[in-house]
Amino acid sequence: MQAVSSFFHDRYGWTTSFPTDPDSLVLNLADQGVEKAFILAYTHRSGLAGKLNRWLADFVSQHPRFEAFGAVHPADPDLETIVKECFDDYRFTGIKIHCLVQKCRPDDPRLYPLYQEAEKRSRGVIIHASNFPLPYKDYLGVQGISAVLEKFPQLNLIVPHLGLYDLQSYSALFDNYSNLYLDTSFVFQNKAFTPPAEEIRSAMLANPDRFIYGSDYPFISDPLEKGIESINKLNLPAENLHKLFYKNAARFLEKVKKEPT
Repeated sequence: MQAVSSFFHDRYGWTTSFPTDPDSLVLNLADQGVEKAFILAYTHRSGLAGKLNRWLADFVSQHPRFEAFGAVHPADPDLETIVKECFDDYRFTGIKIHCLVQKCRPDDPRLYPLYQEAEKRSRGVIIHASNFPLPYKDYLGVQGISAVLEKFPQLNLIVPHLGLYDLQSYSALFDNYSNLYLDTSFVFQNKAFTPPAEEIRSAMLANPDRFIYGSDYPFISDPLEKGIESINKLNLPAENLHKLFYKNAARFLEKVKKEPT
């Protein structure tokens, strides 16, 4: 986490207001009223996932408020072994892929064993395939996600950052793929960005069951309250907000906790 924070600061001038040691972050989240949260891990190169996942498994055993998404890199030669270890040994909720950092498309065939095992076991996958906040046409965009879902239509999949700047195209996939979700991470916690409020509000009104609150904590500058205040300014109905902030995430967890039939 210290390395990622330093990278963001040196490359983009981004700074965060939160500590970088995990135990302090747990206390900070508790102080902000967080009772349960997803914790995501990913690697920037091959060969690191095994060690990171072992640490993550130990960490969540000590802090059961977290639902863990483990790490794998598309270039890992033992990718299938790592995936099965995440799902069978550590009982992780899912696995996180970051296409920009890992320099891969979502539909990279090297990732197919991950999707196959996740679909078979009813586990989750979070894929950063959004062109927000940093667009990169070679790896990001809705086309890669569409190709993945066409091949693995029952995959429990979350796309972060509301899939911007392709929100409408992602929303068009909802009718065909009942396990696809978008989360709000960083969209409302970014001082340098003004969210397209009307576009987001329309999408959430049309598909209230498909959006999950996310913050991108701790790589944000303001407390969670600031982002939540911005979301409340969308003037969504109370039931939509209940689904966004809690019910949809709970329903997603119910899906991925089930054993495959």
